[in-house]
Amino acid sequence: MKRFMTMALASAAMLGLTSTTVQAGTYNPKNTTSFSINQRNYVAKGRVYKLRLPVAGRLITNGDVTLKNSMEWTCIPYGKNKNTYYLRKGTYYLTSSKNANVKTTFTRLTKVRKSLETYVETQKNNDNSGQNARKIEVGQKIKAMGEMYNYDNIDYYRFTIDSPQMVTMKMTNNPIYQSGKGNIFSKMDVVMFNDNNPVGDGTILYPEQFKVNGNKTASQSWYLAKGTYYFSVSTRGLYNFQLTAVPDTRTVPADTEIESLKDTKDGVVATLRDALHAKTYELAWREKGSKRAAFSSSSNTTEVSTAPTTRNLEVNGHEIPVRMGNKLVNGQTYEFAARGVSNPKYIRYGNPETNNYFGAWTKIVEHTYYAPSDATPGAVNLTTAQADNTYHNIHVAWNKIDSAQSYRVAYRQKGTSKWYYEVTDQASNAVTGITRNRTYEVKLQALNGKQEGPWSAVKEVFLK
Repeated sequence: MKRFMTMALASAAMLGLTSTTVQAGTYNPKNTTSFSINQRNYVAKGRVYKLRLPVAGRLITNGDVTLKNSMEWTCIPYGKNKNTYYLRKGTYYLTSSKNANVKTTFTRLTKVRKSLETYVETQKNNDNSGQNARKIEVGQKIKAMGEMYNYDNIDYYRFTIDSPQMVTMKMTNNPIYQSGKGNIFSKMDVVMFNDNNPVGDGTILYPEQFKVNGNKTASQSWYLAKGTYYFSVSTRGLYNFQLTAVPDTRTVPADTEIESLKDTKDGVVATLRDALHAKTYELAWREKGSKRAAFSSSSNTTEVSTAPTTRNLEVNGHEIPVRMGNKLVNGQTYEFAARGVSNPKYIRYGNPETNNYFGAWTKIVEHTYYAPSDATPGAVNLTTAQADNTYHNIHVAWNKIDSAQSYRVAYRQKGTSKWYYEVTDQASNAVTGITRNRTYEVKLQALNGKQEGPWSAVKEVFLK
């Protein structure tokens, strides 16, 4: 779960969803008059009155007044009489279209938020992290607030469907500021991504996001396979939404399965079971135990290879070749998963097509990759085995030999019987995750396909 959310959050940041951008205050009119909240104030037409809210809250006024914040963004009045404001902690400036006695009633947001939020957020109990995403049901009506407190940020929700569905979100945005030049907080971003990838590659679904600009309602639909899905909401103000779903198997690919994995000199070729509605198939993989995002490749047949490819992506009107994937390491164990995709289209950088629909990921299949070879590699010796007491690991290095495709490093704490192994195709390696103030034994062997060379002499290293 943590691995998935890390990737998803990174993707969301790339889409520009971190709307918490701080901008310096620029609006500070001179000759302002102090304005006291929770009492009656005489307001003269044309004068500017300064008031300070100690905390986020609801401000109710009378009279024909206008409020602006320190960025000169106009605050939006709500309610039947258009005289109710929901405001963050800070300084505001009030003006009136005529001379009037203006009375205000201020209530802390913490006292009224139960009527404004389905899930009340506090500093200790909020959903600003994907790990704390609120579980909601399809059909449930949700009320919420975004970025009204200094600890409140992007909100996360999750829901589950048990069959292929067309899921529609109807979202109403009630920002606290009017749309205006430089006002990035009158807009709402909603991003949908899935959590049914067992190798943890958080996939943002197309359409990857939709925006609600200003105070209005918008909707968006996704064709989703069965599984659990997450979405984030980024806005400043009040909002509400509801998810609805109807069965739709016309475009969502059926489940596939990894039938076999075959080793080749270029990598692994996966043979998948044909899936109804799938026009292409996607394979994802990464090293077993790794916390990095998975690599992936696709094919318009049921055979998908891990071999690196080059794809042309369009950037600013120009096609740029980009190398996709990475060569597998001989002797390394990987986790594989696959899925079907319908209506694949050419994806333009920053502007993906909107009609790719993904099937569910298969279960993980573990597989150790061995490049085809029958030749036994020669001996290889450790040239370096020393402690790195700055990063608390052991650095080992050697000279590559022509008969080896990769190398296996073995290590154990001196006096114990169990060896631990790491495989690399490089000429060095860092042994990490070990205990300080211990002596370790390290040795090395070369690999060529499944053939193993002799072990080197054991070297001892003391880690401070």
